[in-house]
Formats: sequence, C-alpha cells, structure tokens
Amino acid sequence: MSRVNQPDTLVTLLREIQRRLRVLEGTRHATAFAAGPAAPAPVQVFQPARPQDWPGTAAADWTPLVRLLTRPGSFVVVLEAVADGEGEVRVVVDGEPAETVAVTGEVSRHETEVTVSAELVVEARRTGAAGTVRVTAFAR
Repeated sequence: MSRVNQPDTLVTLLREIQRRLRVLEGTRHATAFAAGPAAPAPVQVFQPARPQDWPGTAAADWTPLVRLLTRPGSFVVVLEAVADGEGEVRVVVDGEPAETVAVTGEVSRHETEVTVSAELVVEARRTGAAGTVRVTAFAR
C-alpha cells in the first residue's frame, strides 16, 4: 500500500502481497522451532518524534496511514494524533472499526487493547473544512 494519497498500482499491491508472505513464512518458521532455544526479544522500532514527520492525510475520507500484523497475545495499541483543524483517527481490526477518536490541534494519546491475532490498520480523516490529520502508533 502506498504511503501517499494516491491509488495503489499493481506493483504496490504485488509488493504488499510479497511482504505479507514473508511475514507469514517467518511466523511459520518461528513456530516450528519454538521448542528450541529461547527466541530473542522482539525488535523495537523508533517512531518519528516530531508530529510533522508522522504520516498524515488531508482527505475527508478514511485513509489508512499505518498497519501492523499481530501475533497471538494481548497488547495495547498506543496512538498519538494531532490535526491542523479537526479530524478523527480510528483503529481497524481485521476490517472492522474498533474505536474512533476525535483529534484537535493538541497532540493527544489514546490506547486501545487488542487480544486477537489480526491485521490492525490505523486510519484518519479530516472532519473540518481544511487541515491535515497526523498519527503515529506503536504496540506495547
């Protein structure tokens, strides 16, 4: 899926399918060796600290901005969002909206608990006359 607000092409869709296949193959490989030595802790990825560097959208329609493929277990999705005007951010779990939060000019933090193995997508949209909604997300 492209990060810009443009329609996906066949090439970007193919790359996404290949990426998902690599993730699935890695999961299958990891479970096959679960009886072996303890696996190292998962890699933590740094997120941009400045809101202007976060992915965003000026579209009035729901736009996917970040995605996470989860593994079994319970965790919390932490969202930080900000908007130039007014907007909304939501977490979508396997295609079903789980929670929608209003966003304003102040950076705000929201947490959503997830207990299923799923594909999570964070979407945003502008609800005011103009402006951009920006969001960053991580799991803990």
